[in-house]
Amino acid sequence: MDIYISCDIEGIGCVVRPEHSTIPGRDYLQSRRLMTAEVNAAIAGACEAGAAHVVVADAHNVGLNILPEELDERAELIMGAPRPLSMMAGVEEGFDAVFLIGYHAKPGTQNGLIVHNHHSRIRTMFLSGPDFPRTEMGELGMNAALAGLYDAPVVLVSGDETTCLEAHKLIPSVNTVAVKRGMGAYAARCLHPRECRRRIYAAACQAVGSLSGRAPLRIGENIRMELEFTTASGADQVSIVPGLRRTGPMSMEAGPLPLRDIFNMFITVADLVDQVPYL
Repeated sequence: MDIYISCDIEGIGCVVRPEHSTIPGRDYLQSRRLMTAEVNAAIAGACEAGAAHVVVADAHNVGLNILPEELDERAELIMGAPRPLSMMAGVEEGFDAVFLIGYHAKPGTQNGLIVHNHHSRIRTMFLSGPDFPRTEMGELGMNAALAGLYDAPVVLVSGDETTCLEAHKLIPSVNTVAVKRGMGAYAARCLHPRECRRRIYAAACQAVGSLSGRAPLRIGENIRMELEFTTASGADQVSIVPGLRRTGPMSMEAGPLPLRDIFNMFITVADLVDQVPYL
């Protein structure tokens, strides 16, 4: 049984502010240790339940966060960037199940901690298609859809309470672990790190032990994407991307296109819009 783990940092227990999640942050090294330990708990739970092969994608920033020497030796680690499929690099190789560890909610979520969608300049993203109703998606939703494109169900999500609620709306059967409860955008009531790890381990065991009937999130093809940016200058910047159409001062749309093409366009836009001032 092959398990794929994509791990972000903003949804790790006791990570609540940019001082924790950004490279120059004063507590970033502590967050790296916490991130590595929660991933190890997920690996241990998966292996206890019968996983034979685990691949971990370090999915925060440029993918240099997990401490390799402290990672469970039973797992392989995907590091660095840029890379195909970004946070989900390697999932196309084929896996029986996917964990999203340390994830955060989509932008604009009340009491969601350090929320964003790849970069901070994208306010909303909606996806829709012939077999998928218009739905606002963040990193969690897009990455679950990418996993579904390669027939891999997302069976475990960890993060704050708002992230777990978002996951259940998209994937009702998913196991979730809420490691903290937001008290605003940059404050939370947090479980002790050891308790976070105990709960992630138990949820990973349960998720892998009950894969029967778990369905991938399949949103189909011929996908339409709608984007709203935080400034008109952001829309100005990305208007050069072929296939994007401007629909308002701060909004663009694209499609219908295959999901992977939509994803590649989104990643291009997310990187490009981050290059212009907040005007």
